[in-house]
This record gives sequence, structure tokens and C-alpha cells, in this order.
Amino acid sequence: MTIGIVGSGRMGQDLFYSLIGCECSVILVSKSPEQIEKITKKTQRILKRDPQRMGKETPIITDRLTDLASCDVIIETVIEDLNVKQEIFQRLEEIAKDTCIFATNSSSLDVTNVFNYGKAKERCLGLHFFYPLKVISTVEVNVGTDTSEETVKEMVKFLSMIGRKPLILRGENRLVLSKLLISLAAYTYKLSFDGELTLKELDGITKQMLLFGIFEMVDSTGFPIISQCLTNLPDDLHVTLYQPLLLQITDLMKQGKDGRSGEGLLSLEDPHRKEIAIMESRAEQYEAYGLKFLSFLLNEIARYMRDPLLDKKQFEESIQEVLGLSVSLNALYEELQEDTLLETLIEEYKKTLDPLFCPSDFNVFRET
Repeated sequence: MTIGIVGSGRMGQDLFYSLIGCECSVILVSKSPEQIEKITKKTQRILKRDPQRMGKETPIITDRLTDLASCDVIIETVIEDLNVKQEIFQRLEEIAKDTCIFATNSSSLDVTNVFNYGKAKERCLGLHFFYPLKVISTVEVNVGTDTSEETVKEMVKFLSMIGRKPLILRGENRLVLSKLLISLAAYTYKLSFDGELTLKELDGITKQMLLFGIFEMVDSTGFPIISQCLTNLPDDLHVTLYQPLLLQITDLMKQGKDGRSGEGLLSLEDPHRKEIAIMESRAEQYEAYGLKFLSFLLNEIARYMRDPLLDKKQFEESIQEVLGLSVSLNALYEELQEDTLLETLIEEYKKTLDPLFCPSDFNVFRET
């Protein structure tokens, strides 16, 4: 099997390096001469250090899409721009063989829109990998309305071969993990408006529960991608929640900040408050905001789990890995207790009158 990767950004490179040594050949296409030189040298170092990672063929780094003509699967990892992605796939359809499967790694664009002009939509779908690949093996398999079941089966087989765990998503739940992550960021940002805790303090609270601080995730991902997620992902229920964070990030981007170069949300903190210790006088505030965060998290998950098309076991395992939860959702639900969850959510609803905080059916956690 020959795998093509289009794009040499952080995800494209990470995916390329992860495939070296797998039971496949890999070709990376980059339009940047500097990136090609950098990746070529790193690949040579990897293979020199560990010759066993050399597959049947030497990995190829090139600037020509035409070099992907023999690929069985082509994965696009370029910027979150719909027009750019559509143009790339239109060109690839003219180059690739008739059996090639096309996949977009988009974290915010619906797969149906990306392949809207495609001629072979039955061989098109989304494969959304999560960074860093060394830590997170989950991959969202976003199935388009025209994607064939044969294509889905082939991609599940491919992902298993390279050590990845597929989460198959259809309909409204496509990109569900992206939606969950961006909703957690938007809600935590909203909590900062209470004025009781800084962004850094709120980030610290989330880091006690997740693999990462939620604003640390926003900054490390970068504002361009986060802004696209905030723009493209919200449904009617979430659009109001997303607006404040989108406005803040848009303003920072206008100032030339991208989040990843040390000028992100966490850099907005008052320097005199950056190293506030968790003192006994503030313990109740930390506990209260932690409860709000977890109540929102479980309510969002419960809402998604009502979808009959969603494999609940797959979904729960993916959430635990992507968020870095140390316990199962059922255990978390039992620990917090339903009465406390309902009380917290109802209090938020009374304060905001936002249907987003209407409690979902928590019976789904008893069934897992």
C-alpha cells in the first residue's frame, strides 16, 4: 500500500514520520523548498539511527502532486481553507488512479463540502488525526453522505494496520471530538467573564482533569485553526457560546498573534496574577468552577450519545484518550452524582436562559 500526504505543516510532518516503518510506502508533497530540505534531512537521520524503520521503499519527499499517481490513499493536511482543499482534490482526481481513496484531515470543515465537486465521492471521506500522534491514537473517520461502506472498511483496516483507533462518525456527529474540544474552550473562556478567576487559573483547573490545560490547547493548536473551528463547527445551540472566544481570537490575530509563538490567550494574564497560589481562601472557588466545567462536559457528551448512529463504546474510549481522562465517563458521572450535575446545570440555565444548559439524559452513563 502506498500512502500520499499533501501538506508539510505540523500534522503533515507528524503523520509522515509516523508512517515510516509501517507496512506501507509513503510520499509527502510540500510546496516549500525549505520544508522539503528540512524533512529530507530529518528522515535521513531517522533511518540512519534506526535502519529497521526502512520499509520496502525509501520515503519520498517531493514538490509534485503528480508523484502521487500510484497512491492507494491520499491524505490532505493543508490549511483550513475550503477553496484550497477543494482545488487540491480536483487536481488529485485527475492524477490518481481510479481506485485511490481521498481523505481530508480537516478539523473543522464538513467532509461533504470539501468533496462537493468531486467525481468519485464514494471514495472520499475525512480522517481527522489528533496532535501529537505519539500520544493520541484516535482518528475521527468522518463518513460523507456519498462515502461507500467499502471505503469505510478499507480505511478502518488501514488505520488498524498503522496502530490507530478509528472512531466512525456519520451525519451530525461528524467531527464530534473537535466540537467537544472547542466547546470546552469556549465555555471555559465564558467562565472568565465572572471575574473571579483568571484565564491561567481556569486553565490550571482544567489541567487537573484533562491531559492538557484547555487554553494551553488553544494556544498550541494556533489561532488560525481555532478560529476556523469556532466559525465552522457551531450548530444553532452553540453559536452564542462560541462568539466571545471567536471575537477575542480574531482581535489577537489582527494584532499579528497566532497563539503558538508565546502570544496566546495565556499571555493576556495580568503579570501580577500569573503565579497566584491555590490558597485555602480560594479553594471553594476552584472547586465550584471545576464542578461547572465537568457538568458542562458530561452534559455535552450525554447529548452526543443520544445519536443512534454513534458507537457509544468507541466514543467513550476516544473521549478518554483525547481528553486524557483518568477514569471512565461512568465513574466520573457516579463520582459527581446526578443531583449535583442537575443542580449545577439548572443554575447556569436560570442565569443565562441558554438551552445549552438544559440537562441531557444522563441514563447514557449508566448504560456504558
